[in-house]
Amino acid sequence: MSDQGATTYRAFLESQARDLALVIAGDATTEVACLGKATTAEVAAWSEALVGATIDTLLGDDAAAERVSAAALGLGRRGAPADEVHRALSKARRHFQRVLRAWSASGGDPATHADALDRLVAVFDEAAYALARCAASATAAVRCDGDARFRSLINAFKSVVVLIGEDDTILEWNTEAERVYGWSRDEILGKNYLELFVLPEARPRVAADMRKVLAGEETRGFENPVASRDGAVHILQWNVGRLLDGEGRPTAVVASGYDITEQKRDREARERSEAMLHAVISNAPIFLFVKDIEGRYTLTNRGFDEGLGLEPGSAVGKLDTDLFPPHVVARNRADDRRVFDGGVPVQLEVEIPTKIGPRIFLGSKFPLFDARGKLYAVCAIGSDVTDLRRAEAEQATFQDRLIDAQRETLRELSTPLLPIAPGVVLMPLVGAIDESRAALVLEALLQGVVAHRAEVAILDITGVRTVDTGVALGLVQAAQAAGLLGAEVVLTGVRPAAARTLVDIGIDMRGIKTVSSLEQGVAHAIGRSSRRARPKAPAR
Repeated sequence: MSDQGATTYRAFLESQARDLALVIAGDATTEVACLGKATTAEVAAWSEALVGATIDTLLGDDAAAERVSAAALGLGRRGAPADEVHRALSKARRHFQRVLRAWSASGGDPATHADALDRLVAVFDEAAYALARCAASATAAVRCDGDARFRSLINAFKSVVVLIGEDDTILEWNTEAERVYGWSRDEILGKNYLELFVLPEARPRVAADMRKVLAGEETRGFENPVASRDGAVHILQWNVGRLLDGEGRPTAVVASGYDITEQKRDREARERSEAMLHAVISNAPIFLFVKDIEGRYTLTNRGFDEGLGLEPGSAVGKLDTDLFPPHVVARNRADDRRVFDGGVPVQLEVEIPTKIGPRIFLGSKFPLFDARGKLYAVCAIGSDVTDLRRAEAEQATFQDRLIDAQRETLRELSTPLLPIAPGVVLMPLVGAIDESRAALVLEALLQGVVAHRAEVAILDITGVRTVDTGVALGLVQAAQAAGLLGAEVVLTGVRPAAARTLVDIGIDMRGIKTVSSLEQGVAHAIGRSSRRARPKAPAR
């Protein structure tokens, strides 16, 4: 649990202390006769001591558990019967369980909640065990009016209580033991515990452990599986001590076991879930980190560590200033501030220096909130898109080159210029002619006239769908420009509609010869070219 989470948990428990002390004091005065006769201040002091010791135990102070037991035994020294004390402790435990459930329901950390329940069970079980041990002693048995009261006491416990004699026979067996093992008290008393419930190969070791307990070596908090009569398996957490007679001699082993089967299953399920989440975070091909509000890294995954060339987990506890150059630190702080101020995810694409050079990461930063809705950290998840961006850039460059090549090809196809005879070029036009294509026609025609030293240039518009004013002006401009280069322009394929358009707009057609068909235009051009090429006759 983080420091902030621990502080919140402590504050929650301390805020409940007064109410817990009041309700526990109220229960105790009705359950414990000696407290019913005590003053309000005495009852309040007892309940406050019990609540304070229990809260300290829940917060991790193991030594505080002794104070809980002392509070229970202190009532006995005042003359309270053990069963009355146990009822008061049982109600106190239920009140604490209610408070812990409220903590969990308000969004408390599940792991903290599970640990608190374990600690609560352990501390009250230890107090009950202390009462049972006291009640089981010879002098306590006298104070509790004999065996009947003793059995009533151990039957009130919510844990298994088994007394085993020095000869390994079962001397006592409470109702919780009957439930877990499936054997009644009458069936089991006098039976050999080792022979019934311990595997043959483990009997020597268990017997040796029992001898150690009788010698004074108590055991606390060990777990082992127990098979019931119907084959069901229960996991019990045991506290084992010894029973002394009136002269202080050991007479029996006292074993108190709490059934933690469900808790253990829940804990194992939580641990599996946490392990699975850790494996996913560590091995996913992404970078991931968490930073607290002070900018310190509290979690990094393998992708982050390896990308920066760091040892696993070595960035935890460090700041950006420990890892990056100033310009990256400034940008990261600005991005973090956007998340903290807005309280919403922010999509980012950033370049980060790594051990293999600058890399581009695409991802998002988003806020993390505690159980009370307070923002306490920022998390970032992203992927390395450097290779993708390079490929996109290369693709864009390739596409630009391809588009340029296509444009040039289309230009050549849209304005073809064909040399058909010495000094004669032909440009057949097909389809629609707009302003941009008219400019291409002009450029291609002039280049062709110069390149082929053309004397005649034929513009064939047989394939042009529509000759409007714009097309007509473009054709005439092309013809006039070619004339400036010394070439005669022949316009062929002029249809009646096109001729009407040329007349209607009043274009000056001087220097342009028009014929109705391409054949006529070619014949005219070749004939004109031939006449110019024929040598002059010598003068007579």
